[in-house]
Amino acid sequence: MTDPRALGRGTWALAAGETIVWAGLYYSFAALLLTWEQTLGWPKAQLALGLTGALVMAALMAPVSGRVIDAGHGRWLLSLGALGGALALGALALVQTPAAFLAAWAAIGLALGACLYEPCFAFVTRTAGAQARRVITRITLAAGFASTIAFPAGAYLATVIGWRSTVLVFAAVVALLGAPLLHLGARWLERGADPDTPRPGRQENRAALSAALRRRRFWLIALAFPIVAINHGILINHMIPMLVERGLTATLAVTAASTVGPMQVAGRVAMTLLGRETPARQLSLFAFGGILVAGAALLIAGATPALVFAFAATQGAGYGMISILKPVLTAEALGRQGFGAIAGWLALPYLAGYAAAPLLGALIWEWGGYGLVIRATFAMAALGLVAIAALARLITREEARAAA
Repeated sequence: MTDPRALGRGTWALAAGETIVWAGLYYSFAALLLTWEQTLGWPKAQLALGLTGALVMAALMAPVSGRVIDAGHGRWLLSLGALGGALALGALALVQTPAAFLAAWAAIGLALGACLYEPCFAFVTRTAGAQARRVITRITLAAGFASTIAFPAGAYLATVIGWRSTVLVFAAVVALLGAPLLHLGARWLERGADPDTPRPGRQENRAALSAALRRRRFWLIALAFPIVAINHGILINHMIPMLVERGLTATLAVTAASTVGPMQVAGRVAMTLLGRETPARQLSLFAFGGILVAGAALLIAGATPALVFAFAATQGAGYGMISILKPVLTAEALGRQGFGAIAGWLALPYLAGYAAAPLLGALIWEWGGYGLVIRATFAMAALGLVAIAALARLITREEARAAA
């Protein structure tokens, strides 16, 4: 039997830990970027390579993290990953050259691949079983406020004590609060899970991964989620200049862009209201359809504020749901055996696509302006929805065949 109290404690400890590590290890970049530009004097493009490199390293780390989770060491992966990220932040506070800056962010990227959403959700899905969707939803609802913490804290502290001391403060908070909370939360979640749940061995996990790689379901997931990650990454990074070019004032463009984050939280809340019994594939059709509707609104919006805000709200809500549905749908489609390795390999193209999105958006803009960017992202949304629809039909058909 499961232990609801332990599951609850584990859920909220993981939620608090994820909020802290997201704020300290990820959002600290955006919070301090302007300060780095002003104080270090390095080009913005060179500084931006830091986060891109970190996301690439996180993608490369994902399959390794998956194997560690399958081996039963998820709580150590999460907590030591956060601690390693804190040490890398400490190194970042000491950098004097662009090369050292990029190296520090590469090290932070390895930590991202060990302790942020992808490994955390893989651990939760493997550990919590049928309760995973509820646990993941609660974690994302809390951690969605990480940027709300990081931005004002980073801006204020950088003004008062300088950016290097600010980074050290972030590092201390991640090490002293984030890492222990992740470890405790993971341990409580393990205690709260059903003790009779089978724990497959290494050979069984490898066999499950090999079997998954031979299934169409795996490759449809590997197409749908990375393509929508690229779609969202391009739009979120180019939204303000894109909207200004289409005739909006800078103030309206910033306001529209600012609605995306809160609408991600709203989308997750809405998903919980749709019911726990709704299959993930049906919710995924709804979420991917929302991304396509957002793209259609942007295509025809021009400088019409109502349509622009409809685009921003629908894009945010759809993507907010997708971030939860990715591990849940993967478990529904491919099972939980070997889930860490399967989720790790699926995370690689997803994170790599998100890392490449800002550069890809810039290249598309050079080829045909933001009009081409909007058409290209709409096509990506359509392709993602087609892939998810094909996956849903495949699962339904195979279930009906098995029941016959």
